[in-house]
Amino acid sequence: MPVPSRSAHPIARLRERLRPRPRQRVRPRARPGLTAALAVLSLISMPGPASAQTLPEVTATPEETTTLFLRSVRAIRWRAAAQFIHPATLTRFHDLVTMMSRVDTTGQVRRYLTDTDSAGYATLSASQVFDRSIGTMIDDMPGLMHALFDRDDDVLGHVAEAGDTAHVVYRTTARISGAVSEVKVMQLAHTPDGWRVSWSDELEVLEAALRGVPRSQPDPPGTTPAGTTP
Repeated sequence: MPVPSRSAHPIARLRERLRPRPRQRVRPRARPGLTAALAVLSLISMPGPASAQTLPEVTATPEETTTLFLRSVRAIRWRAAAQFIHPATLTRFHDLVTMMSRVDTTGQVRRYLTDTDSAGYATLSASQVFDRSIGTMIDDMPGLMHALFDRDDDVLGHVAEAGDTAHVVYRTTARISGAVSEVKVMQLAHTPDGWRVSWSDELEVLEAALRGVPRSQPDPPGTTPAGTTP
């Protein structure tokens, strides 16, 4: 799935009007809205009358979906984040994990990422594979985890495109002293259940990290590392 072009004409005009706003922060501080955000994420995960709003209702606009997706990422809640990701993108991650598992004939990568044997893995949905694999990987990468949650995001607006797609512009700022904000673009597509994230900088980083997992895993007992002589 292609990453949205940074030179797209309407987005370029919009980004030219946006200026980074440096923020001086000595250390991370609590966000008053985080508790409320997590409450919303919990509610939309619960089917039935307990939900204050349905998932299609809370993802009725590109901005709403982007906000909930970014809050899920900052909260390191991958099951919640998967609700706001387009099915085709979830399938992309599922296919990647499947390919990595097939290449590794020992089964070690599959067990590490999803905690399943081959039969158990076959029963997992694309959303479950995303939740398990990203969650496991992030737990072992504290630096990446810190970069994802220790920041602030401001959704600025969207540019509508043909074919029920849109590009949402948002500003992200790391919560460290002297950090300079970055303006980013997220690609979304409309579905019968509301707007969903097709691609973003966050997903690109997660995919790249996931591709590096096989190289970071130790060799199983009784095997000889590649490139060495037994």
